[in-house]
Amino acid sequence: MFVDLIESLRCPRAHEETQLVVATGKVVDRHILEGTLGCPSCGAEFRIASGITTFEVPARPTPPVAANTELGVRIAAFLELTDAKGFAVLSGVWGAQTDPVQRVAETPLVLMNPPVTFGGEPAGILLCGDRLPLAPQSARAAALDGSMSAAQVASIVNSVRQGGRLIGPASMPLPAGVTEVARDAALWVGEKPGAVRFVELKKSGSRAE
Repeated sequence: MFVDLIESLRCPRAHEETQLVVATGKVVDRHILEGTLGCPSCGAEFRIASGITTFEVPARPTPPVAANTELGVRIAAFLELTDAKGFAVLSGVWGAQTDPVQRVAETPLVLMNPPVTFGGEPAGILLCGDRLPLAPQSARAAALDGSMSAAQVASIVNSVRQGGRLIGPASMPLPAGVTEVARDAALWVGEKPGAVRFVELKKSGSRAE
């Protein structure tokens, strides 16, 4: 997990929004490989191991999906990942496209419950339950996995800034608070109306294997 991502993380427990603090163990090129995140409000602790932060073990693993160069280009284009400002969230099966996306876009990527194997160098890998542990409007864009719960979808939408893009499979209903801007047989593209707001990350380091 990149150090700069810490300021955007929040405790997923049911209490007022609380920024987390970190106790680092192993850090390489500003990438935390081992450490612990703590909540000052409830005392919860969340472990970072091999660069992966576990907030909650998912109810079921995300199935493996093959990386696809063309799909990576489409994701980067539809989410408007035109520069390195801010970060985008790839949830579930979309995490398999990390490497193809990074080949055409510099935007840091945060993965939520990705498949066990994937390529690329994400800014953060988060294992969590119904609530994505990110501050409201902290992400610039997000890709929604069609198998997610309604609570997970709402949480990810809440984490995307106003004016940010979202994509999802065509079979998935458009989430509340998102305006559709395009659709084809495979997926829809949506947007949260409003002003632009970025949280910038500095991209460096590599994910531990």
